[in-house]
Amino acid sequence: MSTDNNQLTEVVSNIPQTGDNLSQYNSEDKYNSVLNQITEEVNQNIQFANESSDWKEIRNKLNISKDKLKGLFLKEEDNRIILEKINNCIELVNKRQAEEIERLDKESNDNYNSVIDKVKENIEKSKETKDYKHARELLVAAQELFKNLKLNRSHRNELTKLINNAYDELSTRQIEERENYEMECIENYHTLKKIVENAVELSKTSPIFAKSREALINAQNAIKGKKLKKEQREELYQVIRNAFEDVNKRQDEDRSNFDTETTENYNKLRKIVDEAIEFAKNTEEYSVAREQLINAQNAIKGVKLKREQRDELYANIRTVFEEINSKQTQDRTEFEKECNENYNKLTQKVDDCFAMILGLTDFKLIRETLITVQSEVKLAKLLKDQRNELFARLREAFTNFDKKKEEFFNKRKEERKLKLNEIKNNLLEKINRMKELIENDNKLIEELKKKIDESSHDELIVKDAQTKITNIENRIKERNLSIENSNQKLQEIEKELSELN
Repeated sequence: MSTDNNQLTEVVSNIPQTGDNLSQYNSEDKYNSVLNQITEEVNQNIQFANESSDWKEIRNKLNISKDKLKGLFLKEEDNRIILEKINNCIELVNKRQAEEIERLDKESNDNYNSVIDKVKENIEKSKETKDYKHARELLVAAQELFKNLKLNRSHRNELTKLINNAYDELSTRQIEERENYEMECIENYHTLKKIVENAVELSKTSPIFAKSREALINAQNAIKGKKLKKEQREELYQVIRNAFEDVNKRQDEDRSNFDTETTENYNKLRKIVDEAIEFAKNTEEYSVAREQLINAQNAIKGVKLKREQRDELYANIRTVFEEINSKQTQDRTEFEKECNENYNKLTQKVDDCFAMILGLTDFKLIRETLITVQSEVKLAKLLKDQRNELFARLREAFTNFDKKKEEFFNKRKEERKLKLNEIKNNLLEKINRMKELIENDNKLIEELKKKIDESSHDELIVKDAQTKITNIENRIKERNLSIENSNQKLQEIEKELSELN
């Protein structure tokens, strides 16, 4: 209230309440002064009414002026003119307010109609998807559609109720799925436990270690991809790991026994081979010499020996065979023919090895094939140049094989590193996005709290704001959990990248 208005109030309070209008004032100047002050106050209030949309404050100012006017006892005409101005202004204000209410109602209806289908569409999509994170994102997006729109209370309450019901239904679905998941985990655990127990029992009783490992590996593969709790999976894997350790221990013991047995066999066979070689070198009866050497070869077959021991004995015998063959000029044609046939067959096999290296990535099969062909070259009847040529080509094949194998695994390693870095970048982007969303949610909570403070007298507004705050806080918890899970995945990726480097 201005100083003039305070003075007017003071003047009014000193005016006697009896007699004619003018006689209540000491002079006409004083009357005119009061008239001018009340007129100015009314004009100021009318100007405020024309510029403001605070209907309550407008009416308050105009009613105060009307109340003051009653106590001034102005001349009838002056009083009528001022009162008419006030009443006209009130009528205009009522008209403007009605138009504003109508406009706001229309805007609210238009806003409501513009989002209701989209909100229902998002809610329906959230019901259809099994990705609960995506479902919540759809509901959040639906909330964002009308968060900042002007809506009347009923429309906003309706939309909010739809969203809240969808959240409740989503939570119910998730709880049911979690219960089903736990039941499936229990069923899978009991089924797999029996498979693991059978595999472990077989690994303990089988005399063939490869079959023992195969059974344990099959049990491991049976576990992969099955739904299990972490502790259930770890328990089953630990049982398998223990079984592998037991197989390794038994194989080590078997290998030790094998070393002892092969050493004894080698010493016995070395004596037999040396005697056969000595005989073959000192006789002219090549057929008998060959028979003795063949008998020595046959003595080697089926006896437990290390590969290098067996190769050494065969090589010694082969050397003598070659010496005998060199001496047997009468059998040279037949010998060379056999050598050429062996050479042609082995050349084709070596060529096939090169083709296999180029065309396959089954490195175990390739290596076994190369070793087999190499063994055949060692034992086959061949001219020295033929054997050397085939051995040279086999060495080249082994070199190509090792190079391809190294390139293959390096490429797969690099592809894995690229994939992990891509996942890592996506997780970092996701974490940053979640942090931004959390920051926005915290700002929104502050705005809602401020709204509660400003509208503490309106229970519906307070309740609506509190509900929104609860929903936002729940959303923040979910996003924080998402950040925590992403950070855990990042640690796992960093660990794997470190191992790959």
